[in-house]
Amino acid sequence: MRRLLVASVCWSLGLLACVARVPHSAAQDVVALHCARGNISDYPDAELRLDRDSPRVVHVTFVGYRPSAGRAEWSLRDCLRTAVKFDDSQDIVANLWYREPQLRSRQEPLPLYGPSTKLMYSASTKRILRRAQDTAAQ
Repeated sequence: MRRLLVASVCWSLGLLACVARVPHSAAQDVVALHCARGNISDYPDAELRLDRDSPRVVHVTFVGYRPSAGRAEWSLRDCLRTAVKFDDSQDIVANLWYREPQLRSRQEPLPLYGPSTKLMYSASTKRILRRAQDTAAQ
């Protein structure tokens, strides 16, 4: 019994040592968002990227399902509202993507409003709106 206790404590300390080596900022760079849930076959993967040096970005990715324009916009807005609940202190830009279900398949952008217009949350006005985006800043 004592051996088991010693082994579990050593394992726990080893695990803590591994976690301690991960930089704090790396552990908080991506937040999974649970949003835009519909049928189990067509809801997207969504995440909020937190970066100190650039604007916050929500990536909404449909896997193996190309949404209609209405479904895509609803999903972007829902995920953006979810991200705002997490942090409304900074502007947040929403990006829409599509990829095939195979692992490591490339993502392709799905420009809902055209290549230079994005849906975003403005922290100064506390509203979600469409705004022309500089393509170099993406």
